[in-house]
Amino acid sequence: VYKMGGTEVHALRGLTLTINEGEYVAIIGTSGSGKSTLMNMIGLLDKPSDGSYRIRGVETSKLSQNAMADLRNQEIGFVFQRFNLLARTNARRQVELPLFYAGVPGGQAAKMALSALDRVGLGDRTHHRPDELSGGQQQRVAIARALMQKPEVLLADEPVASLDPATCHIV
Repeated sequence: VYKMGGTEVHALRGLTLTINEGEYVAIIGTSGSGKSTLMNMIGLLDKPSDGSYRIRGVETSKLSQNAMADLRNQEIGFVFQRFNLLARTNARRQVELPLFYAGVPGGQAAKMALSALDRVGLGDRTHHRPDELSGGQQQRVAIARALMQKPEVLLADEPVASLDPATCHIV
């Protein structure tokens, strides 16, 4: 439940969902059906207002914001529909960001980021900022960033929508 102005919106009700290790799950539904709310809860961006959510046995409703951020950084990768890239930051630095929060040394993080950008076909665009990249290239930067920590959970909101079929296959 969340508030929108003076109105309480019941985004999710009576939902029970179990996702086992190795499973691929697609959440589909009409606009306003709660898909984004569910994804935000799975990704530890929002807490449930009622009920519980456990990831790898850890009850998340009792975690502090810092503990949730740590768990999110260790376990969850995100590919957002709008990419969420930092406007003044080059591709390599975008991809290094999760490693920075994980305490990976700078030189090692740079090597890992360059390798990830190579894998998504952007080895020649590492020093370009988002405004110097096409939509598909920005999306691939976001994908590379999401995969840096080798997350147990990868949440992707239309992860290949901006990509041509050949690049989609590579990703």
